[in-house]
Amino acid sequence: MTTKVTMKAKVLWFAVVVVGLLASGSSLFAHHGDAAYSPKALEMKNAVVTEYKWMNPHSLIKVRYTDEKGESKEWTMEMGSTPSMTQLGFNKSTMKPGDVVTVQLYPAKNSLPVGRMHRITFSDGTQLFDQDPTEPSGKRADYTK
Repeated sequence: MTTKVTMKAKVLWFAVVVVGLLASGSSLFAHHGDAAYSPKALEMKNAVVTEYKWMNPHSLIKVRYTDEKGESKEWTMEMGSTPSMTQLGFNKSTMKPGDVVTVQLYPAKNSLPVGRMHRITFSDGTQLFDQDPTEPSGKRADYTK
């Protein structure tokens, strides 16, 4: 038995599909911003890389840092996606556990030892950034200037 699909049914089906895609589409493009991080950068000298994960949607760097008071903490830093970080000079073997680095990051406002990596300086003086340093900085939504 064959059923005849009317033009009204086709249009209705098309409308349902379009509405469904529009309803779910915004979440496909949604992404978090930097509002969870302080706009004031923190620099950590002689931090020791404990883990480096090259992955999407964000690569992660974990370092052990001992502050001027002698308190040691493991910090986790978020980076951009692997395609964007590749364009800035990073790759899956950029660093390894045991590397001693200086990192500049935007720490979380909630005082947890996490942050957004801004710059990393390796023992040979090489510096890599989370954005092209020759481009003007974008304004962050939480800046109060």
